Amino acid sequence: MTYTLAAPDALPQADVIAKPRAASDIRIPALDGLRGLMTLFVLYSHFFVEVPHGIGVFYLGWVAVIVFFVLSGYLVGRLIIEKKSAGNFLPIFYLRRICRTFPTYFLCAALMLAIAECLRKETWMQGDAELPAWSYFAFMQNYFILARQTNGLHWLSPTWTLALEEQFYILAPFLFLFVPRRGWAPLLVVLCLAGVGLRAWGVLTGDISFAPLTLLPASADVLCVGMLLAVLVKLDVIPWKRWSLALRVAPIVGLLAVAATQQLDGGAIGPWFQILGTFFTALASALFILMLVKGAPEAARFNSRLLRFFGNISYSVYLTHLAVLGLMHGVILHSAPDTATPSQIFVTIAAIPVTIAIGWLLTRTLEQPITEWGRGFGWGKTASVQALALVYPGTTEAPQRAAAAVIPPAREQTT
Repeated sequence: MTYTLAAPDALPQADVIAKPRAASDIRIPALDGLRGLMTLFVLYSHFFVEVPHGIGVFYLGWVAVIVFFVLSGYLVGRLIIEKKSAGNFLPIFYLRRICRTFPTYFLCAALMLAIAECLRKETWMQGDAELPAWSYFAFMQNYFILARQTNGLHWLSPTWTLALEEQFYILAPFLFLFVPRRGWAPLLVVLCLAGVGLRAWGVLTGDISFAPLTLLPASADVLCVGMLLAVLVKLDVIPWKRWSLALRVAPIVGLLAVAATQQLDGGAIGPWFQILGTFFTALASALFILMLVKGAPEAARFNSRLLRFFGNISYSVYLTHLAVLGLMHGVILHSAPDTATPSQIFVTIAAIPVTIAIGWLLTRTLEQPITEWGRGFGWGKTASVQALALVYPGTTEAPQRAAAAVIPPAREQTT
């Protein structure tokens, strides 16, 4: 839907049409719901599966990480495609990313490192600060994790994914700024294949327990699949109506392929699962995200207020959940997290609402206010608007003000 506005006197020959909201300005609630479900998967996996006496059939936490990556690729790709023509695109893009991710991350990392240093003599502390403290603040810990074959401080072990994403944010805009539109899809396909190849080389020649998925080059396929989806949706080359049923079934087929790779490795995480399972999971995730974006019937289930609540607090929960679990088990039971006894199960369950409360508090008091402050720095005029201003000086502000009066600002959907 477009909105026709009264033409300024300086442009008597044509009406000025206010542009409808860009796709990146349209919030899709189902994507927040998907992020919320993946957050619950991470909590379940880290609290009840990835402990000494944990029970789990499938690696839901691992699947959640892949979905987070693909979702980041899609949302960031969509944002770049829509806003890259803005005159101030790069500084505003990076400023908004910094406001969105840095404050909560730096606060949590500093607190966890300080608490761990105070408690380093406790027998229940998991891992240690074998990684340089500065690597966490420079978002370089993923390289040290691989080089030293250690996860470092257990509470901060999930942050390798955040380091990888920050590195991705730095490079992603240039894929679209310096490559012609017709080359976007072919380049992303090549990067996907290169990512699979690099991961295969790393897994088959190294220790698969510390697979190079932690490095950006070997995770290129996971993030680029999301960006490729953004490109295909933008170019509108996917015949959704004609192939809707097949595309809705495709994610299930993808997950079955993932399960098959796991069986090839004897039911464990092995070379097949690391190399192809990751790629198939990314493809299945992208197809599922496409379903949600296109409003398939399945999307209604992800519009749940509860799932969207967890989606909104997902970043803070992801940063703090292991520290909350570890501290509660350590302080109450003087042991590392486990589910071997009723008391351990009780403490683990009790850690869930505590984690949610802390995540909500951090989101409301720190993450959201600074994120909204960053969004106050608007995108500049596009090259076409700047050219119009040169031809008709002083004429571009009126339609923009009128458009702002008709189309209220939207909350940008980000990762």
